Amino acid sequence: MSETDNLRSQPADDGQTQSSTPLRTPGWRWTSTVTLTILWVFVILGAYFWAHKPLSLDTLAGLLRTVLSLGGCLLILAAAAGLGRRVTGGILRDEGAGVRLSLSLGVGFGILSLTTLALGMAGGLTRPAAWLVIALASTVSWRQIRDSWLDLRKLRLPPTKGSRFLWWAVVYAAISLGLAGLLALAPPTGWDALVYHLTGPRLFIGAGRITHTLDLPYLGFPQLGEMLFTLGMLLVGDGVPALIHYAYGLLAICLTAGLTQRLFKGHSGWFAALLLLSVPTFLSLMSQAYVDLSLLFYAVATLCAFLRWQEYAAAERETHWLLLAGLFAGLSAGVKYTAIAVPIALGLATLWASRPAGFRTAVMRLLAVAATATLVALPWLLENWLTTGNPVYPFFFGGQFWDCWRSWWYDRPGTGLATTAPWRLLTAPLEATILGVEGGSAFDATIGPLILACIPLLGAIWSRLTRAEQSRMGYVLLFFGVSYALWLVGLARSALLLQTRLLLPAFGAAAVIGGVALDRLALLRRPQLAIDWMVRVAMALALALLLFTQIGQFARLNPLPVLLGQESRADYLVRRLGTYQVAIEALAELPSASNVVFLWEPRSYGCLVTPTGRPGSDANQLPAEPVLCQPDALLDRFLHLTHRFPNAEAIADHWQTEGVTHILLYRTGQEAIVSAGFDPVTPRDLAILSDLQANHLRSVGTWNDAYTLYELSR
Repeated sequence: MSETDNLRSQPADDGQTQSSTPLRTPGWRWTSTVTLTILWVFVILGAYFWAHKPLSLDTLAGLLRTVLSLGGCLLILAAAAGLGRRVTGGILRDEGAGVRLSLSLGVGFGILSLTTLALGMAGGLTRPAAWLVIALASTVSWRQIRDSWLDLRKLRLPPTKGSRFLWWAVVYAAISLGLAGLLALAPPTGWDALVYHLTGPRLFIGAGRITHTLDLPYLGFPQLGEMLFTLGMLLVGDGVPALIHYAYGLLAICLTAGLTQRLFKGHSGWFAALLLLSVPTFLSLMSQAYVDLSLLFYAVATLCAFLRWQEYAAAERETHWLLLAGLFAGLSAGVKYTAIAVPIALGLATLWASRPAGFRTAVMRLLAVAATATLVALPWLLENWLTTGNPVYPFFFGGQFWDCWRSWWYDRPGTGLATTAPWRLLTAPLEATILGVEGGSAFDATIGPLILACIPLLGAIWSRLTRAEQSRMGYVLLFFGVSYALWLVGLARSALLLQTRLLLPAFGAAAVIGGVALDRLALLRRPQLAIDWMVRVAMALALALLLFTQIGQFARLNPLPVLLGQESRADYLVRRLGTYQVAIEALAELPSASNVVFLWEPRSYGCLVTPTGRPGSDANQLPAEPVLCQPDALLDRFLHLTHRFPNAEAIADHWQTEGVTHILLYRTGQEAIVSAGFDPVTPRDLAILSDLQANHLRSVGTWNDAYTLYELSR
């Protein structure tokens, strides 16, 4: 009997079999009734939404921009995952899905960044070239992309059954990451992003190559992150960079959890991930086009590869893992100069671990690690050398736009805590935790209470660790200690380094330490007191308060209208950036090829004029002769001029020689600098500025008494 016969023999609703019910052709009444019914419903629905349009063209454009940004980031992630997995080969096959995926992506990101750098040095920074890079990378590694997708599907949340605290931790993590992700999708407004993380890529794209023709010293820093931003901006636009940084944050969380879980078991991995997520500045940075979390990830990746080498010390693959650690150390050096702590820690750890093998072996291993790290970091030094003549611009050897005065200004030796208050070097962690506020003058980061609260707990449970666990934890402490020591040296030397964000790369190791301590507190439980329960209750309360703060900040920033197309990009930027954005948009009305010098305003990314004559959202659209904006990146431009020239007339003559047409004075910034009293602004400097305003500059625009645009008198 066929399948159709079986179906027809099944009982019908009226008790008869379908085979006994004759099939009749529908009559004209039924046909007309059904037709009219369908027409009526569709006409009413269509008429209603014609009058009440849910999607305008602006809404569709906003939604499309959001979708394209997300899609561009996913393309880069897929290509990076495939390339990284292909290059690492079978080294990672014994790792958990999360660790394997994280390490593969880290390597792949490095490959894509170096490829973009090569394109830029060859003058090939075009949109077709960017799409070709992604297409080729995806083609040669499509099998590895598929395997990476399978790894992604294997990821699981922590088992929360029987643990209310872990259930609450999952809720906290989900909401926190969701809010940060939505903010990452919004147009860029982060301070450093507008100063140089996006300004550099925009300049490179406009020139079609890597160049250093603008007085922006940060362009001399290693640019692994910025090259990825350049690739994303070429593919889609400036909505991609923040999502790439968000992805680095996710990778750091995943790798920290996987590393801790593998080495110390229990719930230590989940606690370590939670500690990272408890840092408000960590979540804030995830939503911005910064590079701090890229450096944090590569620091954790270096530690992870080194500890895996320790486990495989007697196996055939030991060299592979050690070289992989060197590779990640080199990639970290490609993110920031401050990454120097990572290769130093790796070198010290390699020497210490190689003691039993003898001096010769220890030296050979150290040389192998150093050679690998140097080879990976070398392209950034070469790029600097070719564009500025100084491989480590602007340090040590100077270069264009640089002299001894600016070197002193950037460093300010003798202004640190060693000179002003040496005892504060002992209390720095406490101050950074309690008094540190993101955007504030002291420590410039909000790190939450849990990192500092949990690290000392390691001493309470140290004796409960096995010998092997104590050995592993010793290396974790070494990586953390080197970063912390260099941070203290910076605090001691210069007040400009009083920033907790500079210590952020060590937070991965700190999370490992705190995660293990929290997990092992249960071993101290006694019938008289459940200390682990008390600590977790306190942590749950702290997480609730931190989450409440996050939700409040998200409500204040409210990116949802711009993400859904209910608010234009321009209106969102004005709402977030205020008078700055209004002043920057006004520069679009200046004549073509105007040359605007900024005073006390380091942000210039928004100074972008499209062929339509309005500030644009596409970093690739540049007119033939755009308005040139020269930012005051180090807030030293005017004082540098008064240092070089004797009076206002000489400065005005210099500006005319340089082709300057306008001056944008950030009056509020100037007044804040003067009132703070840290920068050496003298009465002579202020007198020269007044002379310039009175005799050599003509005001052509003022915005809220904060910004004034002057035209240079000829």
